[in-house]
Amino acid sequence: MDMDFASLHKILKDPTRRNIVLHLSRRGQLAYVELMNLLEITNTGKFNYHLKILGNLIEKDENGKYRLTERGQLASQLLQKFPEKITEVKRLGGGDALLIGIVGFLLLSVFPLTLAIGAVLVSFLLITLYTLLVPGAVMWWLTVRRTKSHDFYDLFKPPLIPLALMIVLIVLMYLLREYVSIKPVSSNGSYIYFTIIGGFLGVGFFPFIGVIITESLYKMLKHG
Repeated sequence: MDMDFASLHKILKDPTRRNIVLHLSRRGQLAYVELMNLLEITNTGKFNYHLKILGNLIEKDENGKYRLTERGQLASQLLQKFPEKITEVKRLGGGDALLIGIVGFLLLSVFPLTLAIGAVLVSFLLITLYTLLVPGAVMWWLTVRRTKSHDFYDLFKPPLIPLALMIVLIVLMYLLREYVSIKPVSSNGSYIYFTIIGGFLGVGFFPFIGVIITESLYKMLKHG
């Protein structure tokens, strides 16, 4: 039977999906809950994601239980005969996500820091493009290099750190507002620190956009 081995490799490089195929190969057919229990997965969203990626390697029988298709059985045979051919991927641990996230935050800090000292020689547009693309791209690269995968569950972990730190900065700015002399920017009593706070919060989401853009470009270049 013809098989797209590049596509198969991409599907089965994740250990969870490999285990699904192997469990179904050994047991013949398994219900949704049985599979989750065997894999010790509690997140149904993540489990459904893996089932979707497996695509035509699995199917449901008349009783609603999962089983391998003919392609799935071939994939199982390849896994058992040549397990070393499938790249082993790693899940991104909390410590790694924290370190990568801090790197992203430091890169992200160039934006408010530049605004604070006054962007005289660098245009606002260039600063925005940098902040939108560079921190996310760097975190994407570090995550992919660490995990050997492009799983969005892992790719989106590090950007949570800069966002959380930006929120902490916003809270500190709000708590210290009484100790900072800031003049109103309009007659209705609105203050410039509200503008800064809004900017910080918006910038906190930039790494997520940067990761999405970088991953999209990677897929376009790889398949183009």
